[in-house]
Amino acid sequence: MSNALLLFAQELDEAALQRAVPPPIRPQQIEPLAWHGDEFSFGLPPTALEGALEILPCLSVVHGGEWGYQFAAECQTKAGDRSRIVLDPIGSFVGAEAGATNKAVTAEIDLLRIHTPLQAATLHLRVQGVAPTAPALLSVSVRRKGAVPAPTPASRDTALAVPPQSQMVLRPELAPHVCSPTSVAMLLAYYGCSADIYDVIAEARHQPSELYGVWPANIHAGARRGLLGYLWHFPSWAAAYALLDAGLPIVASVRYEIGELSRAAIARTSGHLLVVRGCAGDSVLVNDPAATTEVARAYDLAEFCKIWLERSAVGYVLFPPL
Repeated sequence: MSNALLLFAQELDEAALQRAVPPPIRPQQIEPLAWHGDEFSFGLPPTALEGALEILPCLSVVHGGEWGYQFAAECQTKAGDRSRIVLDPIGSFVGAEAGATNKAVTAEIDLLRIHTPLQAATLHLRVQGVAPTAPALLSVSVRRKGAVPAPTPASRDTALAVPPQSQMVLRPELAPHVCSPTSVAMLLAYYGCSADIYDVIAEARHQPSELYGVWPANIHAGARRGLLGYLWHFPSWAAAYALLDAGLPIVASVRYEIGELSRAAIARTSGHLLVVRGCAGDSVLVNDPAATTEVARAYDLAEFCKIWLERSAVGYVLFPPL
């Protein structure tokens, strides 16, 4: 089964969406964001829930001030059990709903992990601090059961000029923890959105967990600097190449043990973010912020797809709204 990507848009240029979500990976229809005050609710289609393992929602709104949001989910298993699960708030959010323990679906900061097959799921989004007319993109990625196809080299090479940035040269108390906002800062620079790296790091910090690598919090930091974004469980290397070929680099979430990634910037990691910026034959071109020098490097395509697509499979996509 292929992973599902659901998109809801508001006040966005159609051409910008076509570039940001190329036809090979674009959903058949992008729905409008139909607000009821500061809330938006929608049911996930049964086809997306069939074989679902994870649900990853994310909101991106172009707004430079303080704003935030929180997702909750009402789920019904195929056995008929019902529950409400709450994810941590992202950004500046007052009066967040507290989470609850559930065996069928668990909340892991920004991700709903499904342990029991679902019959139905409705997501509820609450937003604070932004007008309901601001340019916005809501994405819901659903990871489903299925094997990842073996990658094949693309028909032509591509290399995007993403400026390299090392996290290891930053302040020592931050350097080991900020691969994600450092990768976001590289994409901001690629799109011409100048930003101080320490400001991006501060804006990406997830207050409830005090972590810097929470995926939607980093999309939120990019949006405060003028870039919209979405998260997706990439189903294949072909899907990633479609974006690279359209000129969009990807921030990929990887994890690997010693020996699984040749010439890696760090020997092993339980979770790391880097920028995928192109490909050349059977190599993936990346900017790896864990490198002190030689941030721009090439990794073996098959090895890289194993530690990315067969593990988290998550990637950030950021793009200008116009």
